[in-house]
Amino acid sequence: MDPRVLQLKEEYKQKFSRLNDYLWGAGLKDPVSRIQQMSFLFFLKMLEEQDVALEKEAQLTKRSYESIFKGENERCRWSEWIHKSGKDLYNFVRDEVFPFMENISNDRENIRRMFQGAKLLIPDEVTLRKALDIIDQIDFSGLDADVKGDLYEDLLNQIEAAGELGQFLTPRHIIRYMVAMINPKIGETVFDPACGSGGFLLASYEWIKLQNSDAKLIEEYNQIKRGPGDKLSKKQWNFLQNETFFGQDVDPEMTRLTLMNFFLHGLQESDINRKDTVAGAEDEQDLRRYDVVMTNPPFAGKVDKERIKKSLPIKSTKTQVLFLGCVIDALKPNGRAGIILPEGTLFGTNRDDKEIRRYLLENTEVQAVVSMPGGVFQPYSGVKTSVLIFKKKGTPKLDPEEKIWFYNMLGDGSSLSKAKKFGSQYRNDIHDLLTKFPQKETSQQSWPTLVKEIIENEYILSANAYNPNIGQEEIRHREPRKILEEIGKIEKDLTKQINKIRDFIK
Repeated sequence: MDPRVLQLKEEYKQKFSRLNDYLWGAGLKDPVSRIQQMSFLFFLKMLEEQDVALEKEAQLTKRSYESIFKGENERCRWSEWIHKSGKDLYNFVRDEVFPFMENISNDRENIRRMFQGAKLLIPDEVTLRKALDIIDQIDFSGLDADVKGDLYEDLLNQIEAAGELGQFLTPRHIIRYMVAMINPKIGETVFDPACGSGGFLLASYEWIKLQNSDAKLIEEYNQIKRGPGDKLSKKQWNFLQNETFFGQDVDPEMTRLTLMNFFLHGLQESDINRKDTVAGAEDEQDLRRYDVVMTNPPFAGKVDKERIKKSLPIKSTKTQVLFLGCVIDALKPNGRAGIILPEGTLFGTNRDDKEIRRYLLENTEVQAVVSMPGGVFQPYSGVKTSVLIFKKKGTPKLDPEEKIWFYNMLGDGSSLSKAKKFGSQYRNDIHDLLTKFPQKETSQQSWPTLVKEIIENEYILSANAYNPNIGQEEIRHREPRKILEEIGKIEKDLTKQINKIRDFIK
């Protein structure tokens, strides 16, 4: 990455951090609220910058463009009200600008949805003035989508507390290895039924662009490769931008954050909706089928049986069981999926857990079960999880001769503790996993298991239930008798040396 871009990114990152501190000090202790308020203010400035750029482009190309600030809306331009002060400023932003954004025209549906029901939560005019002064120094139009997206991801990483539905930010390195295993391609649709801040969808967007980029144009930043997608045709680019990604989340605030995240990454017309995926009334969205589904569903919370969607294959009060059924059914034939699940779902002996595992093996070809170490989701949660990678069968069939590949991940490159740290000093098996997955290689940490054995074991899919290498370390230990003999010899030698020293002293 260009050193000047890196310097600019670091400079803006520091400004965002300072702005975050101001809002925290002003009483906005909830990180989601702080990010939401900062996002609103970013968009107010970016919208004018974007509008000016589109007006200039229209003049150059002699195309028509109608400004969203036309007529009486001119007063809502950032540059028109940014110089106000005190109560006049505060009241204008709260009572004029926010309602304008919620009712904006010019086919800006996603912007309207971002500001739907939005309220100015910054408590006073002094804090608002400080926030606006910081944002006014940022030239968003001078930043490309990748940089703006990275800055927003830095903000999202400050969400440290799980919500009431057990939501937490999926670590981006976990998302990236899942995307690499699934390998979404241009022309395929990608769906996340519990999209949170949009991590799986945006990682898929970057992956598809990377796979369709000239090697000379690929850049690497923080060991993550990125490409512009220059090999995509105009038709393919349009499909990637407007017809590829679909997301749902039950939390309206997370949906808002996802829309903002997509907008900053250059995906302005994304199909992101506030929707309860597993409960409530059903509609035509529930009938859609996708080529790729990836998700990290909520683990906590229960659903009233009366509210469970009738189309779901297994009725359960456990959200993870319902989501796994939803993911299986949301796939097209031969579609691929990746889902993170708590370990208990893979070995639970109650009816719901067993039934959803049977349904999974009957309707899909499970390509991999990746057992992750406890602590991957720290500091949000210490629950042990596994990743399931599977492909939808054309016709449901339980085949005992199929094989499932298990991988026992012992480290993800982090400290696996609440004081989360990353570094080369920590074990990282992700590269090994991605190297062995294509050919399903057998090793100390990976092995195949017949579905027949899994069926006989109540459909349990926990890796430890089939690990052939458990106990091998104990087998390699020497016999206790030989160890005692060696200790005795060492003791005799030591006694001789001590006696020599005593003789010397005399």
